[in-house]
Amino acid sequence: MISQIIGAFLAVLAATIILEAPKKHIFSAAIVGAVGWGAYLLCIGLLGSVLATYISGLVISTLSHIFSRIFKVPVTIFFLPGFYPLVPGSGMYLTVYEFIQGNNALAQGHLQNTMQVAGMIALAIFTMDTIFKVITRVQYMKKTD
Repeated sequence: MISQIIGAFLAVLAATIILEAPKKHIFSAAIVGAVGWGAYLLCIGLLGSVLATYISGLVISTLSHIFSRIFKVPVTIFFLPGFYPLVPGSGMYLTVYEFIQGNNALAQGHLQNTMQVAGMIALAIFTMDTIFKVITRVQYMKKTD
């Protein structure tokens, strides 16, 4: 498990370099991805890949928002590379592979799982964005009262 988290850290580190993130935030973005992947690994045995993706997406989104506010930079600096380990690229590969092989039932199963995982990533981002907007609005309302 530790080796996978280190691997996720290194993969996200490479992704931040490729995406040309500001150099001073590369390490922080890699931490976001590694912690998110760690959360995924902790949850996958109990909840399955779809719910594990949602929970780890919540972790990644939360850390991204927190780091964004700490460093006063856009949240996407941490979002984009942070989600790299969760992106269901292998699911899409397997979907296409099984369709080419003529195994339509297997291909449909892979496609369904891939779409669910992608949906959980989007839902996690939406959930945390909404929560942080509500928190920001409440803080603003308290300041104006």
